[in-house]
Amino acid sequence: MSKFSCPVVRVASVEEHPNADRLSIVKLEGLAYNCISAKLSDGSPRYRAGDFVVYIPSQSVLPEWLLKEMDFWNEETGKGTLAGANGDRVKPLKLRGIFSEGVLFPVGGRDYTTTASYIVADGVMHFVEFGQDVAELLGITKWQPPIPIAMAGEVASVPETALTYDFDRWESVPDIFDPGEVVVATEKLHGTCVIIQYFPDMDHPEMFADHSGYRSITVSSKGLGSQGLVLKCNDANMHNIYVQTLDMLLADHNISELMHAMSKVDGGGHSVAILGECYGKGIQDLDYGTTKPSFRVFDMRIGREWLGPDAVAYWAKDLPRVPTLYTGPFELAAIEQVRDGVTTVGGTNVREGVVVRSLVPRDHPIHGRRIAKFISPAYLLRKVKGGGEATEYQ
Repeated sequence: MSKFSCPVVRVASVEEHPNADRLSIVKLEGLAYNCISAKLSDGSPRYRAGDFVVYIPSQSVLPEWLLKEMDFWNEETGKGTLAGANGDRVKPLKLRGIFSEGVLFPVGGRDYTTTASYIVADGVMHFVEFGQDVAELLGITKWQPPIPIAMAGEVASVPETALTYDFDRWESVPDIFDPGEVVVATEKLHGTCVIIQYFPDMDHPEMFADHSGYRSITVSSKGLGSQGLVLKCNDANMHNIYVQTLDMLLADHNISELMHAMSKVDGGGHSVAILGECYGKGIQDLDYGTTKPSFRVFDMRIGREWLGPDAVAYWAKDLPRVPTLYTGPFELAAIEQVRDGVTTVGGTNVREGVVVRSLVPRDHPIHGRRIAKFISPAYLLRKVKGGGEATEYQ
């Protein structure tokens, strides 16, 4: 599963930028991100193959001391020179025609025969090891946008509903798919994740009623769901976008009876989870040509088992689903071809990217479920009409 981190990694190679004499392209071992770095004052590369560095990814918020240490500080304004209102947030860039994502912080020591080295954090030396997450050590946090009113609501703690749903960018796990294994790529929509669950043995007074009258259905967001928090069925939440989505699915798509049927497979008694994206006008900065929010299913789970693409297509055949853009052997060029361009859902906005998963469900020995996000560089670099900021609500 995806986890925000700033790992200590090793530089794999350093290449000359084809369009800028003062810049280098740095590639890292075990990651597939391009990082562009300014050269030293004498024109030599700042890093070389074998160096240890800290990889600081996009959406990282840097403390003031680190902004100053990395020369991302403007004394006149008293702010950083990166993105965001305070100039302290890392964002992707295109520098002289080359896409760059993340920044690098040097790690002291040049002993390539060991995995141990050190970093100096706010004047204090700390020994670190290859692979170590040093985000907390450096005071780096992940940027969290403010939650819009339509996404907020009254919640209840129901621990059995806890469901953590997140997975990595392919660039963070470039070995997750075997060359040539059959995969399915679906369009990734820029909206908010809606988690709907059914518990056949639950009858909770603050949850939503199924077709039999038992209050066994819950709805949550990705952020709330990981904490075992679900939205209450009450008047205060009637304008909440997640509750409205559930109400629509209960009324128009018989989702209660569908989840009941799913729970009865292989002996019955299973919990069921249906996950989808609520997207369109009023949700994020991309509207997909809609006049109001819409919903599409992208994943399902019965008990603790995630369903493969064919099983999702079977159970969700009467529900709106995210578009499938590619089915075939895993080849990076083929995935990149469907990753980019204009959305296939509607409207003319940029495509966020694709989610790729194995056709036959199976786990990777290190990374777990074989599923990864491929995000379009054009999406990451997009500009919002009117000069507003691109939104990234969960």
